[in-house]
Amino acid sequence: MLAISMIILFFTLLFLGMPIAFVIGIVGLTMLIVGDVPLEIIVQRSFAGVNNFSYLALPLFVLAGNIMGKGGLTRRLMAFTNIFTRKLTGGIGITTVLTTALFSSVSGSTVATTYAVGSVLVPRLKEEKYSNSFIAAIIGPAGVLGLIIPPSITMVILGITTNISIGDLFIAGIIPGVILTLALSIYVWFVSKKKGFGLSTEDKITNEEIWKVTRQAFFPLLTPIFILGSIFSGYATATEAAVIAVAYGFILTLIYKELSLSKLKNILADSAVTSAVILMIISMANVFTYVLTINHIPEAVSNFFLDFADSPIVFLLVVSLILLFLGMLTEVTSLIVLLTPIFMPIALEFGLDPIHFGMVMIMNFALANVTPPVGLSLIAGASVTDRKMGIEDTLPYILHVLLIIAAMVILIIFIPSISTFLPNLIGGK
Repeated sequence: MLAISMIILFFTLLFLGMPIAFVIGIVGLTMLIVGDVPLEIIVQRSFAGVNNFSYLALPLFVLAGNIMGKGGLTRRLMAFTNIFTRKLTGGIGITTVLTTALFSSVSGSTVATTYAVGSVLVPRLKEEKYSNSFIAAIIGPAGVLGLIIPPSITMVILGITTNISIGDLFIAGIIPGVILTLALSIYVWFVSKKKGFGLSTEDKITNEEIWKVTRQAFFPLLTPIFILGSIFSGYATATEAAVIAVAYGFILTLIYKELSLSKLKNILADSAVTSAVILMIISMANVFTYVLTINHIPEAVSNFFLDFADSPIVFLLVVSLILLFLGMLTEVTSLIVLLTPIFMPIALEFGLDPIHFGMVMIMNFALANVTPPVGLSLIAGASVTDRKMGIEDTLPYILHVLLIIAAMVILIIFIPSISTFLPNLIGGK
């Protein structure tokens, strides 16, 4: 009965439009009062939820992404990818997907990636006669590549919550990220060819132009190498690699002379606000998780799965369906902190590789980020395309994209090696 009351209160507050951090906090507080638990536990558990050195990586990666996004790196990455795609049907649309993938490797944030790339490329897409609904349905979902391709803020949170190596999660995201990038690029090419989007160009690409663009993009392209290389060489932890990313991005923007003092103030303020929101959710979710634990709800969920699911595949499919439903109603960070402590022990009971299970969760979180009505990446895509645009205006294209990402979820569930091959290869397993 208590569990049902918690669920009713949770979704009632959520549907009333209350921010998720407050929803989680109020439900946790209410359940503690009902259970006659000392309220001091809120302070203890909320502090303990963020009292982890590894969480320093969050604001640092957010800051690194903002510095690089507003410091001229996005434009250089766009020019580099456009060299290889501009003669293709839907070339600038494919450039959008590829630029997003490259920027994801230096940003780690989905919404930040969408806005950084969209602010540069949306005007160009409109000039080439792409429809607003198609632009929003591509630029928003392409932002979820920032969730899959390392360094990913979501992977940092998942790694800390589940005690999975953040470095292994970073490496595990490379192949799925490449596959999804290619799938979205092919989709853009197909729709552009069918609908006549994009303007063809017969301009010849000269060697001088290739050299100029490659030279300008060279140092930004080195960013993921520095981040991942520092981690897997043993010289840095994920948190220290985030410091390297900030320092490297700041140096590049100084060299490019595109970072003014006023821009820097805005970057620092935006990064602080974004980081505070994420950490507040994590803090309140830790209180909520404590309430669940003392009421033996994780144990009940575990027993349900062990009785109902007769194989690891069935377990992963059921988890995916749960995340699909909840992903429509709330944002990803709260799902990670609330659900992974419940699901992870069950996954281990089924003998699943933690990295495989982690990537199944990551792909489901990517799907949640573009699933209406609370798909933050989709909302960001509509907003950056046209401030008056609603997510309903992205139909029918967004349905196609959802199917592509859902197919990736299924692919990772049934072919674990897609996510485990590189970590096992580098780890020598």
